[in-house]
Amino acid sequence: MYICKPERSVVQTRVLLFVCAFVSLTLFFISTIVPVYKAFVEFCGIAAVLVSILLIVRYTLSEFEYAVYDGSFSVTKIVGNKRTVICQVALETAIDLLEKRDYDHLPSGEKAIIKYSLNQNPRASSYVFLCVFNGKRAMIEFEPNLQFVAILKEEIKAAKKNSESESV
Repeated sequence: MYICKPERSVVQTRVLLFVCAFVSLTLFFISTIVPVYKAFVEFCGIAAVLVSILLIVRYTLSEFEYAVYDGSFSVTKIVGNKRTVICQVALETAIDLLEKRDYDHLPSGEKAIIKYSLNQNPRASSYVFLCVFNGKRAMIEFEPNLQFVAILKEEIKAAKKNSESESV
């Protein structure tokens, strides 16, 4: 079993927290200064707080753990003490493992229909795991380290080779 847990970017986390707090507090402050649009600006402030909570839970409180074992690739989401397996995909269904920028340059016919973004940091240098899921192309975007990428590519090759030898 190989496990990869990406490091959190402290700078991006602090910037996210600061921007969320600043936007929310600024909107509520403006609602006290401009009484004509008070209800609308307070509504925007509440919407900003809700979006801030979503972003903070997604990018600050959540951690992801990527694992390769027994011919499968899995992603586990950790929030506090709760661990939830988000996805588990057989490596024999893999099409390729690409860097995100290489995936963006693919023709539209080769891109995935089903898309999952499982990055821990907002602006991460991520990879895309392309696979077939229920007969459709799917992509899982995640941010592994280079050692994990090499291991995953080797495991994909081994799984494809093993499935080809079983089908013959």
